[in-house]
Amino acid sequence: MSMYDSSKIKATLIENKEYFLQPNVYIDIEKYIEEKHLFDKLDQAAINSFTRQSSCINTPLIQEHIHILRNNLPKELCQSLITEFDLDANGVKDPAVLAILLPQIFNQDLDQQLISYFNSEYCILWWSIYKIGPTITEKDYSTHWHADAGPKKHLKVITYLNGKNEHGSDTCYLDKAASDKLKQVGYLLNDINHRVTDIKPLCQHFDIDYQEQYAQPQTGDSIIFNPYQLAHRACPTTNNQYRYVIDFCIVQSELSWREVIEKHYVAVFGGKPFEGIAKMLLKLNKSETSQHALIEIPLNNELNSEKHLKFMLNNIFSNSEIALSLYQYIIKDDPKLLQCHSITKLIHHCKKILQIQLNPDPTTVINTTIVQALMDLAHYQQHFKDSYQRYSPIGKPDATAIFWPNPAHAKHPSSKFEQLPFVKKHPIMNMTTPIGSAGSCFAFEIAKYFQQEGYNYVVTERNDDVNSGLIIDGYQPGDAIAKFCANYGILFNTPSFSQLAEKAFGLRNFEKILIESEQGLYLDPYRENVFFKSQQAYLDDYSKHLTAVKESFLNCKVFVVTLGLNECWQLHDGSVMSRNPRENMFQLVKHKTLTVEENVQHIQRFFDIIKQHNPDFTLIISVSPIPFLATGRADEHHIIAANCHSKAVLLVAAQQLVAQNQDMYYLPSYELVTECVENAWSEDTRHVKSEVVAKVVNMFEQIFVEEDTL
Repeated sequence: MSMYDSSKIKATLIENKEYFLQPNVYIDIEKYIEEKHLFDKLDQAAINSFTRQSSCINTPLIQEHIHILRNNLPKELCQSLITEFDLDANGVKDPAVLAILLPQIFNQDLDQQLISYFNSEYCILWWSIYKIGPTITEKDYSTHWHADAGPKKHLKVITYLNGKNEHGSDTCYLDKAASDKLKQVGYLLNDINHRVTDIKPLCQHFDIDYQEQYAQPQTGDSIIFNPYQLAHRACPTTNNQYRYVIDFCIVQSELSWREVIEKHYVAVFGGKPFEGIAKMLLKLNKSETSQHALIEIPLNNELNSEKHLKFMLNNIFSNSEIALSLYQYIIKDDPKLLQCHSITKLIHHCKKILQIQLNPDPTTVINTTIVQALMDLAHYQQHFKDSYQRYSPIGKPDATAIFWPNPAHAKHPSSKFEQLPFVKKHPIMNMTTPIGSAGSCFAFEIAKYFQQEGYNYVVTERNDDVNSGLIIDGYQPGDAIAKFCANYGILFNTPSFSQLAEKAFGLRNFEKILIESEQGLYLDPYRENVFFKSQQAYLDDYSKHLTAVKESFLNCKVFVVTLGLNECWQLHDGSVMSRNPRENMFQLVKHKTLTVEENVQHIQRFFDIIKQHNPDFTLIISVSPIPFLATGRADEHHIIAANCHSKAVLLVAAQQLVAQNQDMYYLPSYELVTECVENAWSEDTRHVKSEVVAKVVNMFEQIFVEEDTL
C-alpha cells in the first residue's frame, strides 16, 4: 500500500544506489488501517471479550515481534505437501486441504504463542503455499527488504516444508528499533516497486544499526512474526534448490479461529486486502437478539445480513410478493450473499433474476407483474445513483459549489468572499439585446449600470418636458440616465408587477386615485416616487404613460425584476400600493403579508400577460438585498426577523418560478451581497456601495451575456 503518487517522489542517491523515500508515510497508513478500517476497535473488542488469559505464556514474541516454533509440523506431512504441490499446484488450494492442515499447524503450542501476543483470540485471514528458487527478478518483491502494510497487531506464520540445510534459503529480518527508523526515513512501506535487496548504505547514511538476523528454519519449523513491525525479506535459495513454505496471515478476533470458520468465513488462498475485514469480524460476534432487534446499514453500501436484504427488497419493489419471492430465492441460492454483497450487486442480481422470468417466445403473453418489478428496479437504480452523486463533484458545473467555503479547512481552504454564487451560465443576450428592468431601488442601480455601460436599455418614457407637471424623483429634464424603461416608479411588491401588466394591456380598470402630499404635490399610490403638480397633469399623463409601459414590454426581449418586500398595503378594492402609505393613506388600506404562493401567482401573471403579446419576452428574477425600512408586523416580530422572513419567502418564490418556466432565470444578487462581499453596505446599512452594484452586474454579465460580445 502506498499512500501517495510514487511517480512524484525523487530518488535519493547514496553510494551510487537509488532509494525512493516517503518519510513518515507509516503514520498515514496506520491512520488508514487502524481508524478508517476499524482495526483499533477490533483490537479493543477482541481484548475485552478474551477469556483465556490463564492460557497465555511469557513469550519473546511479545517484545521482539518474532519467534521460531521448532518442529511445529511433522516432517512426513511436509514432504507429502511438497509432492502434492509439484504434482498439482492448484489441487493443493482445495479447501479440503486447508481443513486438514489447520489443526496440524495451529496446535496448542502455536495457539499459545498467538493468544499471548494478541491478548485475544485470532482468526486466519488468508493462506498460501509457494516455492522460491535461486533466481531473483525485479518482481520477486518478497526477496526485497520491506514491511507489510497492515494492522499494527497482525502476524504471519511461515512454516518451512523443507529446511535451510537443504535449500540455503532463510527469512532475514532487522530488529524493531532499526525497522522503526527505516519507517521514519521513509523506506519501509514505500511503493512496492521501490523495494531493494541492499539497504546497508541507506542504514549507514541515516545512522541505523544494521544487524541482519536469520531464523535458520528447518523442516517443519514455523516462524511467527509481525510483518508490519519488522523489516524482513526472503533470501534466495542456493545450489539450484527450491524453498517450499506455507504462510498464514493472522488478525485479532473476538471469536476463536474455529468459531470464525463456523460463522461462514474461511481463509482465502493467495492474499486478501485488510479493508473491510475488521468490520466483518466485529459483526460475527453480535448476538442473535441484536441482529433481530435492528437493521444495521454497513459502510461502503455493503449488504451482509438477511434482515438488511429483506429491508432493501421491500424498499425497491412496490409488489410485496415480488420482494418476498426474490428474498427467498436469493437466500436459498446464495445464503452467504456472495453475489449480493453490495447494493449495486443486489440491483444487478435482481435484474438478472427478473429478466429470466420474461419468456422470449413472442406468442407468450408478457408478464406485467415482472415488467412492473423491472420498472421499480430501474427507478430505484436511478434514484440511488442520483442520491449517491448529490455531493460528488462529478458532473457538477463548479466543484467548489458543493460545500460551504471554509478558510480554516486543512486541505482545501477557501473563502466565501472569493465566490460568485452561481453554477450555470445562460448566455441569452448580448449588448444589443433590448433589455429593461423594474422593481425596488436596487433595480434602479442595475438599470443605471446598463445604460452607462452601453447596453440596449429600452427607454420609452422620460420626463424632459419642464411644463409636463410631472416630477420624477432623482431625474431632471435632459438627464442621460433614465430611472426605468418608463415612469412607473419603484415597485416594491409582487402585486405591483401584475397590476402594471394588467394596466398596460387594458385587462383591469383601476380607480384614478390622487393623494395630496404635505408639499402640495399629488401622489399616485401605484407609482412610487412619481409626483404631479396638479390633478390635470395626472390626467394628461395617464394614458400616455400606460402606452409607454406597454411599448417597453413589447420591445424588451430580456427584462430584469428585483423583488423587494413581502409585506404590502392593500386597498379595499383588492389592488395594492407600490410602497408604504403616507399619513393620510391609512384610511384606504390594510396591511397584508404575502405567502410564497401569492408571490408566485403575481409574478407568473405579470410574465404570462407580457409573454402573450411578446413571445420573445424572457424574465430574469432577483431578490433585492436591501432590507425593510419598516415592518407592519412589529407587534410580534422585530424588523430584522421580519426582513429575514420576507427575503426567505421571496427567494423561495423566485426559485419556484424559475423551476416552472422555461424562459425565466434567477440572478443571485441577494446572495452575492449578503454572503460574498465582506464590506457591502453604505453607512445606513441598508443600501449597498456602488462597487458592490458593479460586482452584481459583473456577475450578471458572466451568467447571461455572450462572452464574445462584451
